[in-house]
Amino acid sequence: MKRALIRCDGASAPASLKWLDWDITEDLRHRGSRANLNLSVQSPSHALLTSVTDSAADLMRIASYVYAADQMVSRGGKADVYGDSWQRHFAVCIPVNDHALWSDSRVSRALEEVLSFASEDRWSFSFSQASPEEQQLPFDVEPNTSLGDPDTVFLFSGGVDSLCAVVEAFAVHRKKPLLLGHSPAFHIASRQRELARALRERFPQVWHFPYLSVAIHRTDSDPRDYTQRTRSFLYASLGAVIADRLGLPEVGLPDNGVVSLNLPTNAQLLGAKASRTTHPRFFRLFDEFASLVLPGRPKLANPLWARTRAEGLDVLKKANAVELLQETNSCSHQRNLTAMRPHCGVCLQCIDRRFATLAADLEEHDMADRYELDFFRDALPEGDARTAVMSYVRFAIEVAEKTGEDLFARFPELYDALAPNDPDQRETAERLTCLLRRHGATILQVVENQIGRARRELARQQLPPTCLIRLLAASGEPQAAPDFRPGPGYREVWLRGEKFDLTPNQARVVQLLHQNDGDGNLGASQAYILEELEIKSKNLYQVFRGSPAWGRLIVPADGKGMYRLNF
Repeated sequence: MKRALIRCDGASAPASLKWLDWDITEDLRHRGSRANLNLSVQSPSHALLTSVTDSAADLMRIASYVYAADQMVSRGGKADVYGDSWQRHFAVCIPVNDHALWSDSRVSRALEEVLSFASEDRWSFSFSQASPEEQQLPFDVEPNTSLGDPDTVFLFSGGVDSLCAVVEAFAVHRKKPLLLGHSPAFHIASRQRELARALRERFPQVWHFPYLSVAIHRTDSDPRDYTQRTRSFLYASLGAVIADRLGLPEVGLPDNGVVSLNLPTNAQLLGAKASRTTHPRFFRLFDEFASLVLPGRPKLANPLWARTRAEGLDVLKKANAVELLQETNSCSHQRNLTAMRPHCGVCLQCIDRRFATLAADLEEHDMADRYELDFFRDALPEGDARTAVMSYVRFAIEVAEKTGEDLFARFPELYDALAPNDPDQRETAERLTCLLRRHGATILQVVENQIGRARRELARQQLPPTCLIRLLAASGEPQAAPDFRPGPGYREVWLRGEKFDLTPNQARVVQLLHQNDGDGNLGASQAYILEELEIKSKNLYQVFRGSPAWGRLIVPADGKGMYRLNF
């Protein structure tokens, strides 16, 4: 685990931190000749942000520096096959206006907990009193833009889900949304601004969709890590501060329910490598934290939590606004893409978008030639692109017909989506599992339709052998994952109908192997497993001594000292 000491705005580290052995020590500043962080808000109303409370100004600064720090320490990159460097430990020293508030142990614990869940890193903070020149944040005012009288705040990414949620809020619920966007790069702000303009043109003389842009990004060098798992905290904090200032109770942070659940479409997906931006548990943790910091106690809300992306697109159809779809962008790999082809086609966001628009019968508003690669008919290069597409389809097959009980057994991460104090917990669980089954069925229907449309090309062998249609047609139908089902905490697991009862350490080993090498071809080294889990045994055999799991569930993999699950 890499350990990083981050000093913000000239804050010095306390003695308890100075003499520790840090792998990385960095300074972050947003003022002066050595500034390396852009912290700027283009506000449509001078009064909106110049009179925020001390705690709100502190929260915006903390969220900004956390986001910048996240990008300064690498998680190991593609060469880190086993994710040894995935988790990091940050110690952040930062000056604040309301020192008494942030020194409260309840506040600091709540801050550290929400950040740990969002990023899967360890966070600790040291707060000092801000100097007078540091107490004001730099807000750039756009005096020609009128704020009006919004009655709701929506985080506005420029993607499909945020557009659908805003249109529904306005066209169905007669809300007047303020659009809040984060623009770490110029082209992203431009895309969000153009989409806001398209909304005004589609719904003229009713509401003007005011757009507030927040430009927060490092300026000194390219990021060392691009996962940006703390962006969710930055985004939520900005929305909460604006809602609190306007006296509004909620912040809309929309995403479709399948993405929000953050289930691994690929068993090799490590930890939080899938976004937790709108995960229900993140919402709960952030709401608890915000209630301690902001007077109005605004809460996060996801209006699309029980809908697939295709179901969310129905909003545009009902509002007669499907032409807005082409103004959105969902790609996470936007560098070097053109205006004619703004989507790479093979990142998870592009894959999900393409399936959803086909399922919603909106292909004419999201044409295949708008993607750099059409995974249905273009050759999929070996590696990440092919793995992502095939894993997405296999995930759909797996969830399409499982019972609710089987889904919770297969994906124990679903328990995190249930609030402990939810009086209708069983109903919520049923809605989540029904959502997954609908998603799976929708994806399989799209696959069947695409194979049917390609019958002529298939018969004449006119499609490349590694396009998705040929890959699926050649194998008949993609096979679902093997019959492996973990119970809660992996204390009980089933493999091909055989049940294994595991000790706590055995369960942790199985869980790690399941996350690292889900298809059984990769495995992990004995040394890595014991060190990562901090198990004080000489070897794995000692951990599993006397258990039937050894040799039947846990088996040697290719390579000396390597082990995998037996499937």
